[in-house]
Amino acid sequence: MARPDRRTELSDEISSLAPVNIEAELSVVADHFAGAAARQSAAAVEPELADLDLVVCDELDFGAMAAGRSAGVPVVVVSVVASGALVRRDRIGDALDRLRAELGLSQPIRYRGDLFVVPFAPMMRDPRFPAPEDAVWMRPDAGREPEPDGSLVVTLGTEFNTESGDLFDRILAAIAELSFPAVVAVGRDLDPARFGPQSSHVRVEQYVDLGALVPHASVVLHHGGSGLFLQSVLGGAPQIVFPMGADQPFTAKRVQQLGVGLVLDPITAPPVDILNAIAELHSDADTRTRVLDLRAETLALPEPSAVIPYLDALVR
Repeated sequence: MARPDRRTELSDEISSLAPVNIEAELSVVADHFAGAAARQSAAAVEPELADLDLVVCDELDFGAMAAGRSAGVPVVVVSVVASGALVRRDRIGDALDRLRAELGLSQPIRYRGDLFVVPFAPMMRDPRFPAPEDAVWMRPDAGREPEPDGSLVVTLGTEFNTESGDLFDRILAAIAELSFPAVVAVGRDLDPARFGPQSSHVRVEQYVDLGALVPHASVVLHHGGSGLFLQSVLGGAPQIVFPMGADQPFTAKRVQQLGVGLVLDPITAPPVDILNAIAELHSDADTRTRVLDLRAETLALPEPSAVIPYLDALVR
């Protein structure tokens, strides 16, 4: 029997927002992703590998990596953290050694697999945490060409949206003062009606087609997830990042360092500061140029088909 998904039920509950604790976020990777989650994943994946030639997983699925190692099946690990700063060998090594012992593996679990594929521009990565020298870089889907029309897109993702305190309310108070269209995506588990009536230029929805909206946006406000970082760059849009946890603080730092957007404190930023940040980026040609340069670097990566020879080599 399928477990009920609480996110299918509309809610008006948003928990308070805690300050970012980077040490705790790094510990979650070792204690959870390389711990209980890895054991569950390994148990689920290994029975499926008897007739398979390859395991493809993301860089936090240590259980799938372990299952592949146990079954003697090559593992392809795909990077999902643009900054590269969340998964650190010195933080996960002990947890992976424990997992190896629990599973009775004779060889270490290779946390970057037999092949490490990166679908982000090299400049997006924190230089303190470089990709391995033999990493294979791959161009992500380009999406639509940027055609900014002055609009604004807001999303806080699908995890931290319900842990964002009054951030949505402060953002909505800020964009109420604007004269151009704004779309706010609150996620499927929040009821848009919770936020009350809005000005005619503001739409509050559960889900929107970000792939269609972001290329038309003049500014994107988001939580700092790697996906939104990349999608904003591909859409040619400057970003305002409100980092709340996970890899988001590292994303925010890269956004600042690369000059492709601004970072605001998700707990303390008042509506006036949010409004001023939007106004600053909305007409900032220099920031948009840097975004477009980063987009060009991203789209200059090898086509996905260039990865195929590496996959063939693994399964021969």
